[in-house]
Amino acid sequence: MSNSQYSAKQNYKIINLSLAGIILCIFIYSALFSPKECNHPIPSFYTQITNEISPSTGLSRSFSAIVRGNLQQALAFNPFGLQIFLFFAFQFIFRILSFSLINDKFQLIKPTILMDIILSLIGFYLAFRPLILFTLKLFQKSIVNYGS
Repeated sequence: MSNSQYSAKQNYKIINLSLAGIILCIFIYSALFSPKECNHPIPSFYTQITNEISPSTGLSRSFSAIVRGNLQQALAFNPFGLQIFLFFAFQFIFRILSFSLINDKFQLIKPTILMDIILSLIGFYLAFRPLILFTLKLFQKSIVNYGS
């Protein structure tokens, strides 16, 4: 095994473990705060500033309801919460499996990393599409308003 392959494997494992840790923190955050009591410490700043509802409003409460198994309540808090949560859940499982399965005998590290990037980007786009489109519309609005 070449030195660059060994380095790529080690870096990939570190990235996978780091991402799994971040996602685990998101799940723990969701489990700590009740969806009913609205006691999440991270408010929707966009809604606070504009008094408008954005596609991300209620996402924390939606995640909190999902970790408690209440999917109806989760969808009521945010209709996109389940698809975003599933993206994170899949990523968490994939990161743990990737970390565990990549060993010294594994030979296809570069194609694996490339497929990981492509599939993760597609999954991210599909899960976060409503939020991405909303953000692009805000940018478009601000550019049009700035030009007039």
